[in-house]
Amino acid sequence: MFKNSLKKTILFTAVFSLIFLSACGIKKEKELTMEEAQAKAEQFINDNFMTSGASATITNITDDEQTGLYKFSLDLGDGQSYDSYISKDGKEFFPQAYNIAELEQTLNTTTDETTATTTSEESTINEASFNESVDYATDKKVAVYLFWGDGCPHCESERMAMSDWTTKYPDIEIKTYETWNNTDNATKLETMAKAYNTTVEGVPMTFIGDKYWVGYSDDMETEMTNKIEECLKSGCENPGERLK
Repeated sequence: MFKNSLKKTILFTAVFSLIFLSACGIKKEKELTMEEAQAKAEQFINDNFMTSGASATITNITDDEQTGLYKFSLDLGDGQSYDSYISKDGKEFFPQAYNIAELEQTLNTTTDETTATTTSEESTINEASFNESVDYATDKKVAVYLFWGDGCPHCESERMAMSDWTTKYPDIEIKTYETWNNTDNATKLETMAKAYNTTVEGVPMTFIGDKYWVGYSDDMETEMTNKIEECLKSGCENPGERLK
């Protein structure tokens, strides 16, 4: 059925870090329809992993809001069905996910809560917390710089979290720069990354004091707020000063 056992091992037993994908691409990619993604995934699997005369089929493809990917059932003709994923631009294939016990338990206990609160959270994001595409000067003690993409789910998650920061930390300013549709802001991001001796790998990208983060997760938020508290207590540089 498979061309060789090595490819079978790679395809179905490797642990892919799907849950930890925390950043979007540098630019917004054209999304495939579910039908296009299904056809592309089937062709990829059959061309690269199945022997002549055997074929894999994909069923039940859906838009998985939790991961921002297309989720589908993969039938290999062996009596088993595998939950797999493909990115909406059709460039990344994830043969397995949720196969880490701790994460599976966490997801099972939080899915209902997440589903129930997502709509209200999205509708109550406080846009007034952000100063979009402004200059680098600030009269606050701490300046936070967020470079994001309109349509990037990880960016929206971070913006939702950040919308409460100015209430919790009134002496901070959050400067935001949308990069997927604004070429000037994209150039600013590249310049800022260079000033921090790094390169742009994706968005969101956040700068606070002498630190930066690519992507967003709960652990990253904790690191960011710890850095804010450190800066409020001891002071830190305004990242924009590196661009002057």
